[in-house]
Amino acid sequence: SATINVTPNPSISDEKIKISIQGLTPSEDVSLHAFTRVTKKCFYESFAQYKVPSSGIVDLTKDASVDGMYTGVEPMGLIWSMEQSPIEDIVRLIHRDVTTPQEVCLRVYDGPLDRLREKQDKVIAETTVERLYMTPGVKRMDVRDNGLVATLFLPPGDGPFPGIITMMGGIPGTLEFKAALFASHGFASLALVYCGVDGFPTPLETMDMQYFQKAVNFMLNHKKVDAPHGIGVVGICKGAQIAYCMADCLSGIRCVVGVNGAPFSLHSPHSHCGRHWPASKFVQSSSFNTEEKIYPFVKSQDDPELLSRLFDIHKRPHISYLVIASLDDQNITAEYFANLCEKLFKSTRHPDYKILRYPGTGHLLDPPYSAPCIVAKFELMNAVCAWGGTTKPHAKAQEDSWNEIMSFLRLKLCNPY
Repeated sequence: SATINVTPNPSISDEKIKISIQGLTPSEDVSLHAFTRVTKKCFYESFAQYKVPSSGIVDLTKDASVDGMYTGVEPMGLIWSMEQSPIEDIVRLIHRDVTTPQEVCLRVYDGPLDRLREKQDKVIAETTVERLYMTPGVKRMDVRDNGLVATLFLPPGDGPFPGIITMMGGIPGTLEFKAALFASHGFASLALVYCGVDGFPTPLETMDMQYFQKAVNFMLNHKKVDAPHGIGVVGICKGAQIAYCMADCLSGIRCVVGVNGAPFSLHSPHSHCGRHWPASKFVQSSSFNTEEKIYPFVKSQDDPELLSRLFDIHKRPHISYLVIASLDDQNITAEYFANLCEKLFKSTRHPDYKILRYPGTGHLLDPPYSAPCIVAKFELMNAVCAWGGTTKPHAKAQEDSWNEIMSFLRLKLCNPY
């Protein structure tokens, strides 16, 4: 009888796994099916077809898929190629409860995919893959301190650990999956709430940077955080925009990772101790299906109004920057923002920055092997939005950019100034 072997299992969600199926009939076709449920109405799934070699073993690390959602040798293809089905409740594939593993069911069917689609095949092997966001020993703690609202993740052990703050885009509250993964790799990580819930501004209202200084100070003063090296800030979209502003005006920051974010106040003002950055809003083309077409835009990089509003990230030579841009971002003009950052850095010959540009990649750049989110509901706009990207290049970019982020943070936070 056929059996599925998955190693390691459980595994960290950003870790490669090896999948093989033994006990198959040589020269026959088999169909593989992976699926995971997101809501009662929505699950994600993938399919692939393989020709069984003479050994009777299909090994995804060396055997090629001949049909399905991916072709060729793709050891993690069943995971990263998953798509939403059915299209009823258009939801991004996010694991919200990081204290429990994400479960992916793997099934093997006897026969090619066309028979599977006709419901004629039978399941010959089945197993469950567990993907962890918190490895054993990682601690999760709610933070409610002097107005600060966040979730702190600490690696096992006494520390001190390099410290980072993570911020998502303009969504209510926060998401914890990145912070949990960082802690699983040895970082003390704070998933910060900054908008959209009681007591906080909406994503379009003024961002008081004093709040973000509280977050930095909390990390600097924590006994398990390696404070002398400073704090890293990792943000995507609006979170990246805030990270750039933090680099401009706050103390205690060693490095910034900005993913698909603007180096100025896009759609919401920022303020700090008498300084004020007015919001920039431009009414042009939009990928949103709404009447308020206020999103993606392009202005000349020499536009006087825009230049007067850019954050002074280039005037902070002690802060290192990793700027990441998705070149098929259909939510914002990520490449344009990265070009603005590069122009700023070059203007002062900033000593330590790196810019990565990924073709075929959409706005929502997640950790490796996450199912690419091409279309999903955007809560801020209450609309279904195109985020951009093509599945395979987006998946490859997620793997490469995550490795770049990890290497960058280790280099900057685990070494003296």
